[in-house]
Amino acid sequence: MDFISLTFFSRSENIKIARSVIQNFLAQKGIKEQDIFDTELAVNEAIANVIEHTYKFQRDKTIIMTLKWLEPNILEVYLRDFGEKVDPTKVKPRKLEEIRPGGLGVYIIKKIFNKMEFKDVENGNLLYLLKKYEI
Repeated sequence: MDFISLTFFSRSENIKIARSVIQNFLAQKGIKEQDIFDTELAVNEAIANVIEHTYKFQRDKTIIMTLKWLEPNILEVYLRDFGEKVDPTKVKPRKLEEIRPGGLGVYIIKKIFNKMEFKDVENGNLLYLLKKYEI
């Protein structure tokens, strides 16, 4: 197992740093460029959802992203926030037929990751994502 953790404020510009960490972490594991990009995109969406929906664009709230690599080809991503509890039953992708801007984050996350679930924590939220890569 290998892991890295990054703690940052809920500012959209910090998503770039999180993406860079993901990119470097997965590149070291020999993951294909397209798979790295897809993973970055999905985590980008998840962090953006925390910033917008949980923290309501407050820029001084904490987000912790942890990446765990399980040999030979599994990535676990944990996104921890300390905002208002999310009701997992309300976290659903919108229908693709609904033509409107935004709202595709959950669809993208579920398309790219094999598993997406909220873990029970004392306060805030812990989003768990699991991805199996073809190596």
